Amino acid sequence: MSRKNELRDKALDYFLEHGLAELSLRPLADEIGTSSRLLIYHFESKEKLIAAVMEEARSRTQRSFAELLEQADQDAGLRVFWGWVTDPKNVGCARLLHEVQVLALRKPEIYSQYLDNASVSWLNVIESRIPRSPNSRAIATLCGAVIDGLLLDYMSTGDLGRTTDALNIFDSLLQGNASE
Repeated sequence: MSRKNELRDKALDYFLEHGLAELSLRPLADEIGTSSRLLIYHFESKEKLIAAVMEEARSRTQRSFAELLEQADQDAGLRVFWGWVTDPKNVGCARLLHEVQVLALRKPEIYSQYLDNASVSWLNVIESRIPRSPNSRAIATLCGAVIDGLLLDYMSTGDLGRTTDALNIFDSLLQGNASE
């Protein structure tokens, strides 16, 4: 593994523990065993470091989910994803991905680089798991919005039962079985 990738991976661990809102390069560098100067050398800027780390977080998340989907029934995509994303070992990454989305609304000059392909890549993942139709992209958008909303609700309230019930109802509606 290259030094740059090693630093990116250590920075991702740091982001998962500390978040991004108050990110400063010196404390990050100290904790991951380097200097802020070397971080700038490898990534050119704080913004590009954040973009590289967040791209790695998104990529790992999507790879992990894709592997899980390979073993799941075609119709179980939303429920499988919900189970995966609410697993305690994955919630930190989901929290980080949501945090950077919100930060990008306030400080696009710093965080927008991450957002460039994030939404499109998630839509592609979702769209690959739903039946093809003229409305596939819009349905994938709706599924993503429901997951995002329920995930934010779960992360802020801790109510896994209620949010899971809501996801199951939405999935039933999507499958055309609203009475489930």
